[in-house]
Amino acid sequence: MVLEIDEERLGAVLEALPTDDNGGVGRHAHYTRQKYETIYGITPETIADHLGTIFSITIRQRAGPQSIEQVETSRSAFDAETFQSLDSHADAYDYLTDIEGVGPKIANEYLRKVVHAFGFKQAWCGDLYVPLDQHVVAALVETGCIHDDGVRPEKTKPSALLNLNPESTPRTRLSASSLQAAFKRVAETQGTDRIAFDELWSENKFFLSIPEFREESCVSAFLTST
Repeated sequence: MVLEIDEERLGAVLEALPTDDNGGVGRHAHYTRQKYETIYGITPETIADHLGTIFSITIRQRAGPQSIEQVETSRSAFDAETFQSLDSHADAYDYLTDIEGVGPKIANEYLRKVVHAFGFKQAWCGDLYVPLDQHVVAALVETGCIHDDGVRPEKTKPSALLNLNPESTPRTRLSASSLQAAFKRVAETQGTDRIAFDELWSENKFFLSIPEFREESCVSAFLTST
């Protein structure tokens, strides 16, 4: 298996995504903001006071096999004042991933929420990475943006398709950093930011993963199977 990225197809898929919906942030960011406003009372105006809250929620949701003790250790290591003082997305990403138990998955998801959904440090938006969760990766497979020499991969889980460890170079998986770079190149040709590809999450979560709604997806024209 030698996975490849079809950047031409990736560009066509991006054009089809409703990234300008809901004030130009797309449906996923709007969905996130609405959920946190409704349940926790967090708004774009109060986000700076709730950075720790969103970190705690995110790490508990994305911790995977980590124990309760490990999650608590990571949660207590986050300092909202330190995070607020950081000047760039790169600094923020490094700060988060330096916390024990916080890898790229949690760091990118947290930054997606506070920056893209809530507008904290809006200047960082252009540097955000797309959280490569199961819905985003599945949508890339479903639309043929990721393929194995023209053939649809049988598996769609990130762990099966992506090399998330920059220190290793397995030949059978696609480098996550290469995928993020492709997102950035394609997005820039359309005058937008890489995080626009995060809208793939909504397409798979609410449409592609539900058989009766697949044809209603904005990217249904690109599906490699029905």
